[in-house]
Amino acid sequence: MALSIQQLRYPFSSEAREALFKVTRDVKSLIDQLEDPMNHDIVRQAEERVYSSIVQDEIQLPDHNNPASILVYQAARLIVERIDEPRLKEYQAEAESKSVNKYLANESDSYLIHLCESAFGWAVKSTGTEAQRTKMPLLLRSFDFRIRFEDFLEVAPLFHAWNWKLINRHLDSGWVPVRKSELARLISGKFKQLILDSRIEVPTLPRRLTEAVERIETEIRGKIRKTEPVKLSGDTTTAFPPCIGQIHEDSLAGKNVSHEARFALAAFLLKIGMDIREVMGVFKAAPDFVQTLAEYQVRHISSKSAGEGYTPPGCKKMQGNSLCPVALGEVFDPLCEYVLHPLAFYQTRTWELSKGIVDHGWYTRKKRKRQSLK
Repeated sequence: MALSIQQLRYPFSSEAREALFKVTRDVKSLIDQLEDPMNHDIVRQAEERVYSSIVQDEIQLPDHNNPASILVYQAARLIVERIDEPRLKEYQAEAESKSVNKYLANESDSYLIHLCESAFGWAVKSTGTEAQRTKMPLLLRSFDFRIRFEDFLEVAPLFHAWNWKLINRHLDSGWVPVRKSELARLISGKFKQLILDSRIEVPTLPRRLTEAVERIETEIRGKIRKTEPVKLSGDTTTAFPPCIGQIHEDSLAGKNVSHEARFALAAFLLKIGMDIREVMGVFKAAPDFVQTLAEYQVRHISSKSAGEGYTPPGCKKMQGNSLCPVALGEVFDPLCEYVLHPLAFYQTRTWELSKGIVDHGWYTRKKRKRQSLK
C-alpha cells in the first residue's frame, strides 16, 4: 500500500508514526528491516539524506509508492545517533526543520490544524475566511490562526526576534493569533527541538549500516576540519561579558544561533579589534554557514559610517532579545549591574585583568548601579 506524501514530508505526524508502527516497533526490528536485502536501497537513501544535511542540500523525499520508504528518515536518525557527534545532529535537525517548513507553506489550513493537534497535542483554531476576518479589529485581520499560549511558549522562546516574545503579542483569553508562516515556523521548530532532544541507544550495527556510518563519519570529520571555528585566546574571552561569552560558546559548538545573536557577536568582535576574516571564522561551525553570505554580512556590519562599523546592541536591547543570561537568571556577574553596554563591560574587565584585580567590591564603592537584573 502506497504512502501519502504527508507521511514522508512530516515524519513526526501521527500518520507517519502509524505507518512506521506497521513495519517496525523498536530499534532492533528497525535494524532487522534495514538488513533485509529488499531494503538495501533504504539504507542508501538514508545515507544520502544525512549527507544532504552536511552539505546543506535540499532533502529529497523517497518514493511514496514503496511502503518501506517510511524507514528512510528513521534510518537517517539511526546513523546520526550512532555517530554521536553534536555538530552532525545540529546539521540534521536544521536540515529536517527547513524541509518541513518549506512543505508546510503549501498545506491547507485544516491540515495544519490537524498536524498540530495530532502530532503535538496543540490547541489551534482557524480565525476564519478572509471575509469573516473583516469583522475582526484591523490589527488582527492578517492572522490566520489562534494557538493556545501554553503551546506557543513550547517553541517561541527559542526564536529571539522581538515578535516571538509573548509580551509583544496580542493575547485574548489565553489565545495567541499567528499567521500561517508563523504557525509553520512553530511546527518546524518543534520538530527540530524533538530531534535535538532525542536520544537513541544504538546497538552494534550490521555490515551495510556500519559502512554507511563510516562514510558519514568521514564526511562530517572533513566538514568539521574545514569549518573549524577560530578560537580566541583565553585572555580575550575571559573579558567577554556573559552575553557575548554565551553566543561565542554556542557558535564554537556549531549551534545555529539567531540573527540577532550573530549580529551582536560580529559587531562586538569587530569593535574590539578583530578583522573580517577572523570574525567570519568564528561562525564557520554554524549548520547554515555559507562563506560568501557570511563575508557579505560581516563586511556590511564593519563598513557603516565610513569604516566605523555598527556598534553592538546595548544591555537593554540584549535583554529584550533574550540574549542576556544574567537577566534570564542563568549566570551572574556583578559588573553587569554597573554597565549599560557589553563594550563597557569588556573595557572594565580587561582593565581589571591587566591590574590583577580579583576583588570586585570596588564596584559598589566607586560606581553607581545603573540597572537591576534581579
